[in-house]
Amino acid sequence: MKTFLFNLIVVMLISFTTIAQNNKIKTDTITIKGNCGQCKERIEEAAFIKGVKTAEWNKTTKILTVVFNTDKTSLDKIADAIAKAGHDSQLHTAADKAYKTLPSCCAYRTGVCEHD
Repeated sequence: MKTFLFNLIVVMLISFTTIAQNNKIKTDTITIKGNCGQCKERIEEAAFIKGVKTAEWNKTTKILTVVFNTDKTSLDKIADAIAKAGHDSQLHTAADKAYKTLPSCCAYRTGVCEHD
């Protein structure tokens, strides 16, 4: 009986540890301004900072879905990295200097895009 209780306690501790580790992984969304396939590549690449597992930006909805480890990063840090690449979000606005480095087709503030 003692062995059974000991084994049960060990299994429960392992289960709680596994659950706690999984809670560190979060899926969240944020609106990121952009126009085209080039924007998609740039936004997703900029989002891949330490702790990010996946990043997928939808060109039509302008929504970035990101999966990340909350011990290593946050949605705020991800949005900041994307702003440094030239793209605005509700959390961070890209500096004019970063925005002006975007190709003309990616000038989302003007609403003009020449391709896809």
